[in-house]
Amino acid sequence: LTTYDIQPILEQQGNKLSKVELNNWLSALLDAGLVQKALERGKPTTRPYNRRYTYDLWKLSKKGRETSSLLEVFKGNTPTITVEKVVTNTVEKIVEKTVEIPKFPELDESSFEDLEKIQLLSFHLSLLRTLSSVEQMDLMTLSEKTGFTVQRIVEFIECQEKSTSNTLYILSEIPLDLRGKILQTIGLSPRKNYNVSLSPMGLELLSTLSP
Repeated sequence: LTTYDIQPILEQQGNKLSKVELNNWLSALLDAGLVQKALERGKPTTRPYNRRYTYDLWKLSKKGRETSSLLEVFKGNTPTITVEKVVTNTVEKIVEKTVEIPKFPELDESSFEDLEKIQLLSFHLSLLRTLSSVEQMDLMTLSEKTGFTVQRIVEFIECQEKSTSNTLYILSEIPLDLRGKILQTIGLSPRKNYNVSLSPMGLELLSTLSP
């Protein structure tokens, strides 16, 4: 499937994601080994499409299919028992045996707290890695390189500034360029544009993390 195939399916489920956000999620699933990306780009596979533009092609990996099956069991959409047919050559007959699908681990409040911590750490590491090789980077470029929307980056940094004096990032307001003004008009850019750089604390943390 391509993002062109996936986006309308997600919207029907009430999950409206931009192309950048969707690609970011797919990249995260790729890093986790749950999906695979084809070596060559292709056209959408489930919707009529006559344009020349091609997309990345994605599919579930074996690990992804197994995880998907477990999630379906967890949601109660599939039975917890399947039948596996085993052929014994010596007797030449089919023997049926029941196979228990492993139960999905129980989730409690601490599980979701751990997920939030992982998501927060992932966001920090992505920003630190992207900003590590430059003195500063404009918001649009940072958004493209990390896959996070400009609004999310600004909200994330501003939230950190309010919650701690040891912020890792510095926002420096700059005029909107033509591209930024166009994106602002269609609601894809905040009212202000910024250069983003690492604070002294951010640089210190980066030096600690660097090998």
